[in-house]
Amino acid sequence: IMADFCRRALAYITREPLGSFKKLKTPELGQRLLRHLQARPWLLVLDGLERVLVAYHRFDAAQVADEDASQLTDQIAQRDPCAAIRPEDDDLLRALAAATPSKLLVTSRLVPRVLLNSASQAIPGVLRVSLPGLRPADAEALLRSCGVTGDSQAIQNYLKSHCDCHPLVTGVLGGIINDYLPARGNFDAWAADPASGGQLNLADLNLVQKRNHILKAALGAVPAKGRQVLSILALLSEAVDYATLSALNPDLPPDTVHDLERRGLLQYDGQTKRYDLHPVVRGIAAGGLRPEEKEGYGQRVVDHFSAQAHRPYHEAETLEDVRDALHIVRTLLKMGRYQQACDAYRGDLSIALAFNLEANAEDLSLLRPFFRQGWATLPDAVDERGGRYLASSAGIALERVDELRESLAAYGAALACDLRAANWRGAGISMTNISWTLRAQNRLAQEDRCLLSSLNLAILSDDEDTIFTARRYRFRQLARIGHWADAKAIWALLDPMGRNWGRTYRPGRAEFDYAQFRFWQGDLSEEHLAHAEQLAQAGKNRITIRLLHGLRGEWRLERGEWALAAESLREAVSMARAVGQTDAPVEPQLALARFQLGELDDPRHEAEQLANARRRSHGALADLWLAIGDREQATKHALAAYQWAWADGEPYV
Repeated sequence: IMADFCRRALAYITREPLGSFKKLKTPELGQRLLRHLQARPWLLVLDGLERVLVAYHRFDAAQVADEDASQLTDQIAQRDPCAAIRPEDDDLLRALAAATPSKLLVTSRLVPRVLLNSASQAIPGVLRVSLPGLRPADAEALLRSCGVTGDSQAIQNYLKSHCDCHPLVTGVLGGIINDYLPARGNFDAWAADPASGGQLNLADLNLVQKRNHILKAALGAVPAKGRQVLSILALLSEAVDYATLSALNPDLPPDTVHDLERRGLLQYDGQTKRYDLHPVVRGIAAGGLRPEEKEGYGQRVVDHFSAQAHRPYHEAETLEDVRDALHIVRTLLKMGRYQQACDAYRGDLSIALAFNLEANAEDLSLLRPFFRQGWATLPDAVDERGGRYLASSAGIALERVDELRESLAAYGAALACDLRAANWRGAGISMTNISWTLRAQNRLAQEDRCLLSSLNLAILSDDEDTIFTARRYRFRQLARIGHWADAKAIWALLDPMGRNWGRTYRPGRAEFDYAQFRFWQGDLSEEHLAHAEQLAQAGKNRITIRLLHGLRGEWRLERGEWALAAESLREAVSMARAVGQTDAPVEPQLALARFQLGELDDPRHEAEQLANARRRSHGALADLWLAIGDREQATKHALAAYQWAWADGEPYV
């Protein structure tokens, strides 16, 4: 992730400990890094940048072959495959393109969309160069550096015609030739031997096929212990240290590791002290696993990470806290064990991803493989109860990344399951979930019908937990459309029910709803906010903490407390961007506070950028334009805000 890159670059440039940047979010990290890059000339190399793009937003991204890159699409929805998974990464890449006098060298299978204009030409500051293989003379030099000897022209011709001088394959060929027992390292003898180089019949293959053929031959020549190491690493998505490598490969001889490095198949990073496979090698090794190997080696991975001690997932604060669990679910998916993967995902892990971390990108990449027929159809490889849980989780994550059509499809699949099973409690929960997405679409009349149905179903099922949830959502809706008396009546029923609802309720959320209600009525106090925040922090409820920062900032903005407002709004924006979200009302509210403080160098440009965003809050934009002094733009956005607020007409306004 780009935030991690920023932290490591800053630690290197400033010589400060990496931990000192741990709590900073991507926007602030990016601003700090840009200041250094503009102050002195640095050269930064970002290798394999495609991993931050939508096209690689999938659980098996590490195994994707080079030749498949140009055909990649978004597996989750209908997003641009070349857009960054997290919007703040697009913002950072755009800014880095102008970070003179420093330079960035980026390698990527796909060109990030943000670095191209509408005509697909490179934006100012970006030079795009297509990379074929090495020059033949350089490829020969690389092969000779592996200890290979032979006729220069013959070596160059072979490398050019058989692998387009691809550096990875050239290095692997060096390993194959050095392993030729009759004449170790002798290219001429190896190529002429029908039982060795002569066996690589590449005449009728294209360059990609030739490269893969050579790599498969190299993997096939590896002794059994080495193939086992490659096979196990192929199932993982990340580099591992030697302790993990040894644990996954009992009785691993040290010379096996050296042999794989000598063959050009295993990479070691001396700085991080981790072992990894090149993506091309990983893809071919993974694709060549027999079912019994995938099962046996996969089980080793699952057993190893299952046995690791870890912080309880309900206390998770970073992705690192759930890293082992992610390894387990991804490996089970690669093994085709969907039911076990579902069981490992359900409960604490899924709740941590959704609420503690708001890790919607990671969540959806795990969920997508279950839905082989699309989000609207329950997974057929797990039991119905598990499938319903997965569909509900998918609906939540899709709604949060603003993929509302897909969110409704997933929720609809869960509701259909509830109705088939006459699960009225579940049906009520599904209706409540659907109401969220309808509200996001501003379909308030349908939201109202869903919430009334869910409340009636909850009462009929006589389940206190479900009744509490249905009342809370109904309270929020009534407050939102200004029905104060009805909202107070619902709160009078809701509040005495307590908050001890286990994992189904996140601490502080009801108190946030109440604080927002008081704000809309005009009688909010700091005590309301502080009480909700205290509960949310104790319960690791990241979403509510973020929303409270936004609410406190808006409240202070209305009171003209510009500095305090900016402080709260900055935190809300940072928390949203850190998880790839854009908080539509908070962004222009922060711009307004900064404008009042004299912090905006170009207020009009800032307002125009916000007005062109995918998600916009016209009311907040109207306030910003009015403060800037452009009454025409202020009027345009105020009218748009009025039309949006009118929604379905009275009483749903």
